[in-house]
Amino acid sequence: MNDLDRAMKYFIGFSLGSAIILPLVCEMYSNVSSYCVWFVAIWAIVVGVKFSNISLKSAMLGITAYVFSSVVLSIFGYLGLHPIIKDWLEENSTYFSLSLEGAARYWAAALAMLLLAYVVYLIRLGILKAMGKLKENSSAAASAIDTAFDDDT
Repeated sequence: MNDLDRAMKYFIGFSLGSAIILPLVCEMYSNVSSYCVWFVAIWAIVVGVKFSNISLKSAMLGITAYVFSSVVLSIFGYLGLHPIIKDWLEENSTYFSLSLEGAARYWAAALAMLLLAYVVYLIRLGILKAMGKLKENSSAAASAIDTAFDDDT
């Protein structure tokens, strides 16, 4: 499987995951704690790490498709999950709904955190490039040291 195929496979899987995770975290954000929004950041970090195993062009295409489709699919996920969660919470506890400002704040933060996948990908790519340069330079230095004291040269 080439990099583009893997990027598309990852984008579909992670987008469907976002369609469930983002609405669930929204309900947790409104009914449990505002710190639950960090689950979205963890999700984005996992996505960035997974995409970092493929080439730059394919990964950027896959992450972009993932971010934009996550926005759309999470709206549909919210429309499907919200009534179910609300009914369950009203039967078993007290349901707290977010104000319009609170909901906008959550969705803006969650969607901005999806962009962390780009940052994680680029950081991991930089680390891998640096490690490759270190290995290359260390072998070149070892070779230079070995030949420095040769009497044949």
